[in-house]
Amino acid sequence: MTLKHRMLAYCATSLGLTMIHHTFNFYYVKVFLNRYHITESWFHFSQLLYMVWNAVNDPLFALLQDNAKFKITRTRRESILYTAPFLAASYMIPWFQFGTSDWAVGLHLIVALSLYDTMFTFAGLASCCLFTEISTDQNDRLMLTRYAQMAGMLGHCAILVFEYTSGSMQNFLAFQITAFFVAVIGMLLMIYTGLNAHTVWDLHAQDAHEKRLEDEEPGEKKPFWLKSWQILSEKNFIAFVATNFFQELHKTYLSNFTAILGEYLIPTSKVPVGVRSTFYGFTGFLGGLMVIFGAPIVGRFGYFRIIRCSFVYKICSGLVMYFIGPSNPWLLMLFIMLDTSCTGAAYSLFNMPLSDISDHDREKYNRKHPISSTVYGANALVVKPANSLSPMLVVAILNSFGYEQLKDGLLSEPAADVVKDVMFKLVCFYPVVLGIIQYFSWSHYTIRRSFTLEYRVPETAGPV
Repeated sequence: MTLKHRMLAYCATSLGLTMIHHTFNFYYVKVFLNRYHITESWFHFSQLLYMVWNAVNDPLFALLQDNAKFKITRTRRESILYTAPFLAASYMIPWFQFGTSDWAVGLHLIVALSLYDTMFTFAGLASCCLFTEISTDQNDRLMLTRYAQMAGMLGHCAILVFEYTSGSMQNFLAFQITAFFVAVIGMLLMIYTGLNAHTVWDLHAQDAHEKRLEDEEPGEKKPFWLKSWQILSEKNFIAFVATNFFQELHKTYLSNFTAILGEYLIPTSKVPVGVRSTFYGFTGFLGGLMVIFGAPIVGRFGYFRIIRCSFVYKICSGLVMYFIGPSNPWLLMLFIMLDTSCTGAAYSLFNMPLSDISDHDREKYNRKHPISSTVYGANALVVKPANSLSPMLVVAILNSFGYEQLKDGLLSEPAADVVKDVMFKLVCFYPVVLGIIQYFSWSHYTIRRSFTLEYRVPETAGPV
C-alpha cells in the first residue's frame, strides 16, 4: 500500500472523529444546561469525576497499546477498527434523557461523559500515534497535517447540518436523528481506517518482529513506569504540555460556549438567525484553510515560530476587541471566528512537536520502536483535565453573576446587562490571559528539526 493510500486512510478517521467530537463538545453543555436544566452542583460534580477519569485513562490506554498483546491493541489501526462501533454508541447517550429529576440528569451526564471519553480516548490515542508512525519524514508529516485539515474542515461542517436540520435545537427530534446519522458515518469512516491505515513500523516489522521477540533478552524491556518518567522529566515535554494544557483550556471553552454566549452577545434582533447558524457551522472552517494554505509558511519558518505567533495574535486581538466594545455584533462574530480559527489552526500543528518528542525519545534512549502511545498518554495525563476545568470555570463565573436566572428569564434588564457585560469581557480576556501564559511556556521548547531530516527506521523495528 502506497504512502498516499495510508494517508487517505488516516484522514478518514480525522473526518469521523472531528464530526463526532466537535458536535459532542459543541452541544453537550448546552443540552444539559438549557434543555435538561442540570443543577450547578451536579454539573460540577460530574465534571470533577470526568476530569479524574479523563486524566487517568490516557496513560492506562497508552500502557495497553504500547505493551499489551491483545488483538485490539496489536496495531494502531486495529485499535481504531474495534473501537469504532462503541464510540458511535457512546456518542448517542447524551441526546436521550434518562429522567427529569436532578439526580437523574446528573447521573446521565456522568455516564455520558465517562463512556464517551473512554471510547474517544482509546480511538483518539491510536489515531495520534498513527500520525507519528505513518511516516518519519517531516515533509510527509506536514503533508499529512494538510490532508487531515481538509478532512477536519468537512467534519466541522457537521455543526452546520445540526443547526439547519434542528433549527438551532428547536426541533430536538430532528437533532437526535441527525446525531444518529453522524454516529453511523463516523463509525464507517473509522472502520475504513482500521482496515487500511498501516504504519511504516507495521510494514517494516512484519517479517522481523517474530524473530526479534525470540532473540530479545528478558532484561531488555524497560518497565512502563520508567519509560513514563523518562518522558515526563524531559524539559521539552514539560514545555510542550504546559502550552498544550492552556491550548486545550481555550479550545474547550470555544467549543462548549460559543453557542451559549452567542445567544446573548449576537442577538437575532441584529443578526438573522440563519446567519448566526451559518456562523456556528463555519467557526472551525477557517482554521482548516489556514493550515492547508499556510503549510508552505510552516515549512519555511518551522512550527515553533508559527505557534508562537498565534499566541501574540491572541493577546493583541483580545485587547483590540475589548477597546472596540460589544456594540457591533458583526465585528464580535468576526473576532470569535478568527479566535476559534487561530486556536484550532495552532492546535492542528501540535501533533508535530509531539511527534518530534517521540522521535527524540526513541533516539535518546536507543529504543527499537517509538513508544508513541506512552508519549501521547503522558501528554494527556497533564492536558486532559482542561476539558473539565474549562467548563467548570466558565459556568462558575457566569452563574456568580446570574446566568442561571438570565436563561430562565428572571432577571431585570439592568441585571441582564451586567451578565452580558461579563460575557463580553470573558470573550475578550480569556484568550489574552491564556496567550500570555502560553507565550512564555512555549519559549522553553528547544527541539528544532529540519524538514530535510528523516529519522531512521531500525531494521528490527517491532513493538516495544
